[in-house]
Amino acid sequence: MKKSNMIKFFAAALTFLGISATGVKPVKQPVQAASKRIKVISKQYVIVWTNYQKGRHVATHLKKGSSHFVYQTATDSMGNLWYRIGKKEWVMAKYFNQVKSAKKTKVKSKKTVKKARSAASLAASWSAPMGSKARAKAVVSLAKQQVGKAYVKGSKGPNAFDNASLVAYVYKQAAGVNTGSSTKSQVKKGIAVDPSSGFAEGDLLFWGSKNKPYNVAIYVGDGKYVTAAGDQQGVVQASLSTYFWPSRARRVL
Repeated sequence: MKKSNMIKFFAAALTFLGISATGVKPVKQPVQAASKRIKVISKQYVIVWTNYQKGRHVATHLKKGSSHFVYQTATDSMGNLWYRIGKKEWVMAKYFNQVKSAKKTKVKSKKTVKKARSAASLAASWSAPMGSKARAKAVVSLAKQQVGKAYVKGSKGPNAFDNASLVAYVYKQAAGVNTGSSTKSQVKKGIAVDPSSGFAEGDLLFWGSKNKPYNVAIYVGDGKYVTAAGDQQGVVQASLSTYFWPSRARRVL
């Protein structure tokens, strides 16, 4: 074999093995390419989690308008969609909009119309008389929409809550009712309901002492309630159980 042909042969072999003729190995491409780019639409910061199932907060908060690449999507046990934007960085999809082409602008406008109709429906429930099903349905609907949001003590929403501020926000927005901003004030609102007699949609459920309970939730029907459970869980929908039965309840609507 001629010398020039031998040089070409060895150069080709080195290239095949991922080594250049100069002895420098080429840079590897990412194992998983980004599937799309998203942009934060939330008015407040968005919390980043280590995973989408019982994760913990990462010392990172995303600001409104910032954009990020999505490397993986997943759905948790509550049916919420999540995006992975880093190695161990997960965020809830509902706080983002996908950066879309002009072709898909029409789809976005439909979602905007749907949100506007939803807001109009909530406003209409304010004019419904106390004790009507319209107010209770509006409260239940809005409470369920908060599931998946973060728990932050002292936060008043709309992107993060503690248990009392969740109740205050939902009742004010959905029914125009001021419940107060603490469990101490909320446990005095409305009329008492016997916990052994069953609950109606929209009832407030309490755990703890009579005058200063440590937790409050909104009953949403079918033996379930919505509450801001804590740092690890955030706002959740849970089922009533005999070993964690409410100590008292109040009917505000």
